[in-house]
Amino acid sequence: MRLNKIKLTFILVLAVGLLSFGALSAELGTKKNPVQWLFPPSTNATVIQDIGRQIAADIHEMTGIYIEPTVTADYAALVEAMKAAEGDTMATPTTDQYARIYQETNGNVHPRLAAVRYGTSYYFSTVYAMRDEMDFHPTLEGVLEAIEGKTWIYSDRGSTSGYVLPNMIFDEHDVKLAGKVKSGGHTASIIALLEGQGDFATSYGSPPLPPKGVYTTWEYGDDPEMWIYNHHHKELLPEKFRGKVVDVRNAAGETGMYSYEEVIEKVGIVGTFGPIPNDSVTFTNDFPKEMEDEIVEAIIKHIRSEDGSELWGDPNFYEWTDVEKITDDYYDSYRSLVGYPVPED
Repeated sequence: MRLNKIKLTFILVLAVGLLSFGALSAELGTKKNPVQWLFPPSTNATVIQDIGRQIAADIHEMTGIYIEPTVTADYAALVEAMKAAEGDTMATPTTDQYARIYQETNGNVHPRLAAVRYGTSYYFSTVYAMRDEMDFHPTLEGVLEAIEGKTWIYSDRGSTSGYVLPNMIFDEHDVKLAGKVKSGGHTASIIALLEGQGDFATSYGSPPLPPKGVYTTWEYGDDPEMWIYNHHHKELLPEKFRGKVVDVRNAAGETGMYSYEEVIEKVGIVGTFGPIPNDSVTFTNDFPKEMEDEIVEAIIKHIRSEDGSELWGDPNFYEWTDVEKITDDYYDSYRSLVGYPVPED
């Protein structure tokens, strides 16, 4: 009996080993060995996972390549996973994540596509607060003075706009805070602000969209609530003259906890830091070039299609409305902004 048990155990171990070997030896992009696509938990992790699966399924229909999307536990986990990846992994890292991965792997990753949101290939870190508590300040000095001694809500220590850039600025200017509250996500930061868990929140910001019939160009440094809010009268512009908010407040208004109108009525902008080049679609350097090119072209076609644009543009996904082709030097301006070394040509 004992001998039979030993034989059975040996057979099971051998079978598992053969299955593992089969998965490892299977060609990349097959069902047994899918491409790994990593996403940061920037907004709603459940929504990101669900939409990521649908995008992966659509790309499979277009290319025949199997892709397995994964929302990492936090920002640091994505960085570590990309550092350890071996030729089968792509990701959509935030700006700071990409710069860190590049630096910590000695350039063993490269970006192919940058996000475009409503025609803009950059974003910024925005300080949000309840309108009845803090006003807008066009200068850095005014912003820092307004938040001195207040409680800060941030999403994650790995978030470029939610923590890394504002924290660097606060440290440089010796800003003293009453405390910090980690929310776990960008939209969660705005909800936490609305619920009184802190005095101000930092998260991503994007230029507002003008109302119909207005074709003025918005540039970084302009009022971040142009077409939205009258600072002198402290009120929203009349709806027929009002533009559209497409920053984190739009995503918070899609959660069902608060409406879009409630959010923009209550939460305003104190100031901004930036600009920051957008996040990207990035591959490890040993990813198969032909397959990488095929995936990149499929993503471009998909995001520009009717069905694809709805998925990519969801406010609780990443709200990408298009992509543009880039190379690593796209991120040199951010490296200079935060003091990371700029790679030599």
